[in-house]
Amino acid sequence: MAAALLMMNMHGVVCASDRDRTIFRYNDKIPFAVMVDPRSELPWENIMMEFQARKSLSSEKTLEENAEIFRVYLTDVLIEKDEATQNNELDKKVICVGYDPDNMFPRASILRISRTKNGIIIYKSPYKISEDRPKRPGLHEYHTHLGNCPNIQVLFGGVSIDILENLEGYISNKFGNIINDFRTEYLVGLNHIQNDLPVIDSISCFTIKDMVSMAENLIETEGLQNSDGTTISAVREIGVVTLAEGFKWIKHSLYGA
Repeated sequence: MAAALLMMNMHGVVCASDRDRTIFRYNDKIPFAVMVDPRSELPWENIMMEFQARKSLSSEKTLEENAEIFRVYLTDVLIEKDEATQNNELDKKVICVGYDPDNMFPRASILRISRTKNGIIIYKSPYKISEDRPKRPGLHEYHTHLGNCPNIQVLFGGVSIDILENLEGYISNKFGNIINDFRTEYLVGLNHIQNDLPVIDSISCFTIKDMVSMAENLIETEGLQNSDGTTISAVREIGVVTLAEGFKWIKHSLYGA
């Protein structure tokens, strides 16, 4: 089992993982960091060292521009791998985080590895923190998990996707289309629980220290709640990206942070 979690609000970004070599910074001058799925079997340390050696990112570029440069580079890396290695990386996410030169709030770009009939492709989805009070959940904060984390979404206060899918299947098999309107209304209600507003509002107001504590506790609690008998280890890496300090290690077993 493996677990990694990213949390972001107006104060900055917190990345936490129970594996080494899951979180990477670019350098001290450019506020750009990468978090990879801890289940990935790619040699990420070598991949990032080669990418850093190219010095292709700039503090003058936006986060999306820098993420696009990394997306193209990572696509080329995957194209060179054999089919078995490529297949192992399908559907895994890589998250780029950092700041735009003219914005005081952090941004994220989520890369999803996929395959089409033309070969390996990486889709890129941007996310930015809004300074306006949100009219819907998600504009003031962002959080996502990587790896085997079936409980983290529930621990955040919502309902996990697998629970929704199982309930939908049960209702369909039990009642068919006789109560289709009720079924739809019921599932919409559960989806609202998934975006638990008190939890989202709380995360929006968290300090960096609060997010570090919550991310660490969520991963360690996830390890205690696994139902398949496997164990997630204690948090080994925590990295923070802020406008004032750029990237900073909070915990790293290799670097002694």
